[in-house]
Amino acid sequence: MNFVMNLYLHTLLAKTMKRTATRFRLIGGSAVGASVFVFLIIIPGIPVAVKRFAGPMAISLMTAAAIFRLNSVELVVRAAGYLSIYAFAFGGIMKFLFSSVPLLQGKQEKIWYLLGTGMAGYHVLSWWVTQMGKKRQADIYKVKMKGSQNEIELDALLDTGNSLREPISGKPVLVVEEESFHKLLGARNPEKLKIIPYHSVGKENGIMEGYEVPEIVIKGREENWRCRKVIVGVSKNKVSASGKYQMILHPDLCSRIIGRQKPVSIK
Repeated sequence: MNFVMNLYLHTLLAKTMKRTATRFRLIGGSAVGASVFVFLIIIPGIPVAVKRFAGPMAISLMTAAAIFRLNSVELVVRAAGYLSIYAFAFGGIMKFLFSSVPLLQGKQEKIWYLLGTGMAGYHVLSWWVTQMGKKRQADIYKVKMKGSQNEIELDALLDTGNSLREPISGKPVLVVEEESFHKLLGARNPEKLKIIPYHSVGKENGIMEGYEVPEIVIKGREENWRCRKVIVGVSKNKVSASGKYQMILHPDLCSRIIGRQKPVSIK
């Protein structure tokens, strides 16, 4: 029970004080705090007031200071205040539920198991979301796009689900935001215009302008990849809601990056 309660209190404290900690420190610190609490309970000769109030609060505060590395008196005092409020509210809610809700009466142990499972599920889900975010970030590359008059550098997402192709030649198409493409002077050459049909979420059928650019260079982790005569689809909408990238790469243009064969220059 104390371990589960510690997890909830420390998670709330992290959100409130905007402090970060590894899950190992959060779970390990909560477990250590619960173990010390058990020893406090079974050691004889300690006043009841210390065992029930002062001791648990001191233990929770010390573990919080270790978990979140609270290195100033101000932070420790703030943490003590928040922990007191959360512990009082949490304990009051649980006492009310166990005594006033007939369905929960006599089932305290099962409820604590359920709460522990819920918290474990929360941390597993947040870990998964974090890993997906890291993977997404790892798939963003710097791309230099060269035109007839100048060149620009953009952040590009390598999207393995991008299957867009120019219908006549069958060449793969990468997608660039219109605002960014405008910076490539002379790129909107009518002689290089391509009409590219596409499907997207919320739009079953659409038409996108496309233009052939002389060259792009994808900056890899260890080496660069150059592709010539690449078709670029111009999107009137943002390709990234957060603005982290302005281009979507086609996997066939950079297959070596995703562990397939070395890409060849598109001619």
